[in-house]
Amino acid sequence: MPDESTKDKSKAEVIAGTLNELNPEVKGGFHVPSCSISEFISNAVPGASTPQTSLTEYIKNQSNLTYPPSTVPTSSGATGTILLIGNDLPASDFLSLSKVSRVLGLPCILVRTYGMIGSMRIQSAKEQFTVLQPRPSTEKFDLRLNSTSLTPSSFPSLSEFVDRITARLKEMDVQQHSHVPYVALLCRAVKQWSEDKGSMPSTFDDKALFKETIKKESLNYNDELNYQEAVEKAYTAYAPDSGVPDEVKDLLESSNVNEISGESNVFDILLSSLKVYLEGNGGMPPLNGSIPDMTSDTDSYVELQKIYLERSAKDLKEFTEIVNSKVKEIGKEENHIPPATISTFVKNVPYLTVVPSKSYFDEMTNGPSDDDKEALMEQVWDPYEVFEHSPFLWWVGLKACEMHHIENNHWPGKDYEKDAESKKAEVDMLATTMLSIFEKYGVDVSDMEAEGEGVSKPVVAKIAEEMCRFNGAEMHNVGSVLGGVAGQEAVKIITGQYVPIKNTYLFNGIVGCAGVLMG
Repeated sequence: MPDESTKDKSKAEVIAGTLNELNPEVKGGFHVPSCSISEFISNAVPGASTPQTSLTEYIKNQSNLTYPPSTVPTSSGATGTILLIGNDLPASDFLSLSKVSRVLGLPCILVRTYGMIGSMRIQSAKEQFTVLQPRPSTEKFDLRLNSTSLTPSSFPSLSEFVDRITARLKEMDVQQHSHVPYVALLCRAVKQWSEDKGSMPSTFDDKALFKETIKKESLNYNDELNYQEAVEKAYTAYAPDSGVPDEVKDLLESSNVNEISGESNVFDILLSSLKVYLEGNGGMPPLNGSIPDMTSDTDSYVELQKIYLERSAKDLKEFTEIVNSKVKEIGKEENHIPPATISTFVKNVPYLTVVPSKSYFDEMTNGPSDDDKEALMEQVWDPYEVFEHSPFLWWVGLKACEMHHIENNHWPGKDYEKDAESKKAEVDMLATTMLSIFEKYGVDVSDMEAEGEGVSKPVVAKIAEEMCRFNGAEMHNVGSVLGGVAGQEAVKIITGQYVPIKNTYLFNGIVGCAGVLMG
């Protein structure tokens, strides 16, 4: 903790020293600019009068930083080493930092604690975050079990494995029979059904009959877990191959993907290559090679895993050749995209995610878009159990405070304790600003007290009063929560793993609830 010996030191120096004690492997430094923080940030904008004393120049002069940030993701998916973080700066400085973030092509996080309310806004370097490794909680296994994928010509090694292992079913004892992988059982059922019916089950009755045929093949269904797994996963066999998810298909249709050039980023080049691969492989993506756990004997499971891994390696090789061809077309070196990045992309094709990111500067200067309005209305329709503590209400209150600070260069509530008249004037002024924000977002505000639904003027007045009472105070407990959340999001952005929040996180420390708000 800071003591008497630190009173003449800058806040940056004290914090850097404290943080360096947490992990000896991490080296942190500090910089105290010769100008004000506001000038230090705003001078980074092209055309500034004193660019030599700017954030940009400071970054360029740091030997341990990569600037401009690399456009090639590392094996972990990260696209650079620089992340801007602004903490409890004046609203006008947040505007400057947001603008500089887009100008320099760097992501940033804006964190604010305001009394018992805390907010965090994340902003991508461009208009969106591209996530190569979303790491979803449930994995999608691409086993290619239906009749279209499972043919001797399309997947010969799997077809041969299934024929060989299922040909001995009638000769197996109970132990062996109950350890045939469900993948083989389903493939056999698919082949038999396809030969008898000419097509896969499509109606409810056909699907029920398909499952029943699998059950009848068992010696004792209640004791054979592999047959139970086959029935449970039957839908993976008769569901049509959809190729890639609709969200990924939407990404493939963007102009950035269809018109790549030497200026295109790595993600768009990989998507463009994927589109070519899909066109040449019946709409199916490269196999990622992973298989789920299942009831099986060790030898069969290891052989099955080897089959999928070998096919995955073959598909990866074909995809890599397409990528290298694309890279060559746009005048880049062959290794412009590292093999590790291509491999990571292939393994995560079903989960590829793009998170739209509107800049704080655009939001404050251009107002809400139709998507922003819709997102806020969704919050209105799904409030917190106590309506007046819903995060979106306090987000509007905080937004009004920032607008007040930009206009008046101080937080609302400066004269809150002066007298009753001054207090009322402060609260009324902030409430009026809040009402104007609701109007811009298309939210109707009633004159009556809200009873669980809708926004009312009395509720707005209550929040305005609390925000004036806070007067920009920084509370340590709220700061702890926001620091933890911001740290988590920073790791996501730096590593390119897991999906970052969409724009704004707001924490209501009065009741301990939080919400994520678009725009």
